[in-house]
Amino acid sequence: MTLFALYVLSLLDGLLCGARVSMGRSAVIRKRSYYVRAQLRGLAGAQIVGTVALVALILVARLSGHRALLRADLEAAAARMLWIFVPYAALVLGNILLRLIPSVDIRSATSVMMLGPLTAIRPLVMMVGVFYGISASTLWETRLLGLFILALMLLLEFALNLRASRAQSCEIHSLV
Repeated sequence: MTLFALYVLSLLDGLLCGARVSMGRSAVIRKRSYYVRAQLRGLAGAQIVGTVALVALILVARLSGHRALLRADLEAAAARMLWIFVPYAALVLGNILLRLIPSVDIRSATSVMMLGPLTAIRPLVMMVGVFYGISASTLWETRLLGLFILALMLLLEFALNLRASRAQSCEIHSLV
């Protein structure tokens, strides 16, 4: 169940990464469909990362000579990661919910004082969460899988940002 919770958190992270990398990159006035497409790209990217992670997990489990021990070690590492990732996700979602209040002051304050800094520390939170999760692991397979998935999730935002940058350049060239 804890692995599923990490999967759901990774989908949420991908959705928010998709939105974040698209912010301020379009001259379109009505941006709702633009942001929805960006979020769906982030969600699709997170799904791809999740699929690659699942394939890696299955391969490691198949090649492992101690599957039951590996499963227990992975579950324990995932449970430790949730101690870092769940409060962070709750803080981000709480601030996004505050933005539903129809006040420009509150929306601006949440962006400047919370969402901006939370976005800036995302890579650090991911590294701390994974390192905390795998720190007590007894198997090298668990550590390797944790680091592999961390690299995939960090690369997801980079890839989404690169794609958004290219789309922005194309839009600018079409306007000029």
